[in-house]
Amino acid sequence: MNDVTIRSIVLVAISAFFLSLAGCAGKDDVAPVEVEKQAFEDLRDDIRNAVTDPAREAEAIRLVGVLEQDLADLRASVTARKKRAKELNADYDTPRADFEAFLSGVESEVRDNRRRVSETHQAFLANVTAEERSAIAKTHTKAMNAAIKTIQSI
Repeated sequence: MNDVTIRSIVLVAISAFFLSLAGCAGKDDVAPVEVEKQAFEDLRDDIRNAVTDPAREAEAIRLVGVLEQDLADLRASVTARKKRAKELNADYDTPRADFEAFLSGVESEVRDNRRRVSETHQAFLANVTAEERSAIAKTHTKAMNAAIKTIQSI
């Protein structure tokens, strides 16, 4: 074999290797929503282990569910806002007043969502003692970070 043939074979082999790596790279990726769901389930498990009073444990788990639903509602709201913004932007004849009304509504909605999530989160924190909070802190932070990443991925 001559040098050109050997180089071609080596080039094809190297290209095939890198293409196979690129093809397999994304197969094990988990959707951000699934990571968030698992993080909140882990938080519930840690609450069951850390909170000694059954009534406070039940309330803490309930509040985690409420917080999880608040965040799901927020995701749906963000998705709808993005869609509406694209629709308004796609129509060249959309009056400025429509944009201003939309943005005003978004501002109010963001404020309401932030308030609702904050109230639920504060109620959760008030329900657990400092020691219990310390025991679940790592998992709690992981769940909150997962929720943030999920919202940012929209």
